[in-house]
Amino acid sequence: MTREEMTIEYSNALSVDDYSMLRQSVEWSEIPGELIQQAIDRSDYIISAHAEGITIGMARLITDGTQALIMDVIVHPNYQGYGIGKTMMRKVMEFLNSSLRDGQYVLVNLNATKGRESFYTQFGFEIRPTERFGMGMAQWIHK
Repeated sequence: MTREEMTIEYSNALSVDDYSMLRQSVEWSEIPGELIQQAIDRSDYIISAHAEGITIGMARLITDGTQALIMDVIVHPNYQGYGIGKTMMRKVMEFLNSSLRDGQYVLVNLNATKGRESFYTQFGFEIRPTERFGMGMAQWIHK
């Protein structure tokens, strides 16, 4: 199917089942449904993409007003290359920009999947470390 033949719609809703399916489609680890629901409920902004009656992409944003974290930017592999990820990122960034007051700034963070860093540079993200930003750091805690 070509891009011209596909109708893609976007919404600000996401179900637990769709979240789980999208994670599985890109071979991310499984998360219990109650934790997925908690993640959805605690998100400040969600964008999801739909085509052919199914959810084919998602992205989430968490923010406290001074810092923001973009999470779970996923496009189902069968639908990659159609500009869906770019559209979702544009919508996330538009939401963030529209929520700022004059003079306010927010530091926006994300963790890019290895090899996908260049996708985010087109939205102004810098690969770390730089003169301005030290090395990005993370830690998984497992019980």
